[in-house]
Amino acid sequence: MISSGQHKHILIYNGKGSDEESRNMLYHSIDSVADKEKHVVSYITAQEIKEGVWDKTCQLIVFGGGYDRGFNEAVGQDGMSKIRDFVLAGGHYLGLCAGAYWACDHIEFDKTGPLEVVGERFLKFFPGLCIGPAFPGFQYNSTIGARAVPVYYDKVGAFDTYMNGGGYFLPYLKQFKSNNVGQEFSTSLNPNLVMHSRQSLSSHSTPRMGSLHGPQHKNHSTVLHNSWKALGVYSSLENKPAAVVSCQMGKGTAILSGVHLEYPVKLLHKDDPHILQWLPVLSLSEEKRLFVFSDLLRQLGVIVRQCKAVL
Repeated sequence: MISSGQHKHILIYNGKGSDEESRNMLYHSIDSVADKEKHVVSYITAQEIKEGVWDKTCQLIVFGGGYDRGFNEAVGQDGMSKIRDFVLAGGHYLGLCAGAYWACDHIEFDKTGPLEVVGERFLKFFPGLCIGPAFPGFQYNSTIGARAVPVYYDKVGAFDTYMNGGGYFLPYLKQFKSNNVGQEFSTSLNPNLVMHSRQSLSSHSTPRMGSLHGPQHKNHSTVLHNSWKALGVYSSLENKPAAVVSCQMGKGTAILSGVHLEYPVKLLHKDDPHILQWLPVLSLSEEKRLFVFSDLLRQLGVIVRQCKAVL
């Protein structure tokens, strides 16, 4: 429910495709660090997104874990257009795990596997692919593939954070962009279509075609100038691909994360054997995780409580 007033709202998607645990973790973590004198944290439904009255008082809209095909079905093209227009006009978007996949130009999830989801996506905040799971073992509605993964973030260095099925980000080659929107891209079959991921800590400016009406309308002529940079990388994976990216889109910003930076270690299920083994290493990195999550919110225009970097 969206309330009125002078506060700038932080809206967390609550609807089809949204995982209850991730949604609750998001609410807890954002509410814990956002300045309550400046912001109100609340949920938003797919119907409210489509109605479009939320954008006037919204600072940030957030999509967390779950499954992005549910987002597609519930929010629909009308709702996605409103989210996209909100960011282009100066608003902000935070996507974690499924919310990050959903906001890329194209996704490859479990390609050739039993959970395969491959296709173009509408929002296109990141001009490239989100490929996952970045680490093996993921199963829906299970923590069997959950783990602590090492991430390098410039402001704090290396730390470990929770992950369960998230992806990594791989941008298109600059010469590849405009003429290929809507095609089925494959990193395995066409390695020359993507930039080598060891460039992941550099910034890129990428004017490209905007497929504003979905993959069935590939001849739209609007050129969108967006730039992106990697904020964090998977330090244990070959070539250290991007784990967290910041994308400038029009006047706004979208930050996408393959890892669950919103998960406080104290709220993880300590009686779950799949999680129990990771608690010691996650506990050691908790202060850094909290700083990184707060720093991302700060970059998205959220006024946060004071949080020192832990080096």
